Amino acid sequence: MTRIVIFLLLMGVASLSAQSPPVPAVVSPFPHGLSGTIAFQSDLRSAGNPDGRIRIYTMDLATGTVNALTSATAWDDEQPRWSPDGRRIAFKSNRNGTDNYDLYVMDADGRNLVRITDDPAHDHDPAWLPDGQSLVFSSARDSRADLYRVWLSDLRVERLTDHFPGRAIMPVVSPDGAWVAFAAQTLPQPDGWAYQIHVLELATNQTWPFDESGPACWPSWSPDGQSIAHVSLMREPSVIQTLSSFGTSPQPLVGDPVRWHYYPDWSPDGKLLAASISPEHHEGEDWDLAIIDPSRATAFRPLTTGPGNDRLPDWRPR
Repeated sequence: MTRIVIFLLLMGVASLSAQSPPVPAVVSPFPHGLSGTIAFQSDLRSAGNPDGRIRIYTMDLATGTVNALTSATAWDDEQPRWSPDGRRIAFKSNRNGTDNYDLYVMDADGRNLVRITDDPAHDHDPAWLPDGQSLVFSSARDSRADLYRVWLSDLRVERLTDHFPGRAIMPVVSPDGAWVAFAAQTLPQPDGWAYQIHVLELATNQTWPFDESGPACWPSWSPDGQSIAHVSLMREPSVIQTLSSFGTSPQPLVGDPVRWHYYPDWSPDGKLLAASISPEHHEGEDWDLAIIDPSRATAFRPLTTGPGNDRLPDWRPR
C-alpha cells in the first residue's frame, strides 16, 4: 500500500512537471509596488529545452509569476511586442522549416497563431501601429536591411526605406502613428561605423538623424510621445538614455554601473522603464530583466536572476 501511494505521488509530481516547464527565475524578494504584465524572451535551458532555444514568456509584475507562451524545441521565438489593445503579441520566429525568420501574431495566451510574412529573407523587429492594423518591421529581402510595413488584413507589404545606409533596423512607432524611430550604422567612428537613432515620417518616408543621440540603438518611444529612450553606446558598459522627441536634451539614466543596459521599454503610464542588464556583452553575457525609474537617482530594481538570457521586455498596454 505504501509503495502504491509513493508511486502515485511520484506520478503526480511528474505530471505537474510536464505541465509546468521551468521558467526564468525571479529575484527574491520580488520588488513591491509594480503592476502590469511584460512579455520577454529567454533562452533558459532545461530538460525540455536542452539546446537553449529562445521562447516567449510573460511576467505578472504584481506577483513575479512567470508563464511560458511558446515552447520551441527546434526553432526560436523572439522579439515579442504587445498589440496596442493588449490582446495579441507579434514576434519573429524561424519555425517555418527553412530557418529564416518571419513575423507571426498570436493571442495574449499563446493561442491562434497566424503567420504574417512569408519571404526567403529574414524579417525582424515587429512594431505595431497604434490602430493595431499593421506592423512596421525590418527585413533583408532586398538590401542589408530596410524598413517595411505589412497590413494584417491582407498581408500587403509596403517598402518604407530603400537601401538605407548602414541598415535600418529596430523600428518603434510613435504613439500618434506619424513617426518611426529606428537605428542604423551611420555614425562615423575611428574604428568604423556606429549605430545612430533616426526618425522616419510615415506620410512622406523622409528620414532625419538624431545628431545628439551619439552612438545609440534600440529606441523606445514614451507613451506621451515626448521622449525616446534608447541604448547609449557612448561608453562601456552601455546605459539607457532619454532624448526629447526632437532628438535633443540627452539624459543618461542611473542603473547598475558595472552592467550593460539594453532593450528599454516604457511602462504604460510613462513613469518606469523595463530593460535588460548583463555583466558582459556578446561574450559571456548573462542578461536579466530590471526596472529603472527615470525620476529617481537610485531606483534600479532587478526582476530576474539565474541562468538564461532574459531580453527584450515589452510592457502590456492598459
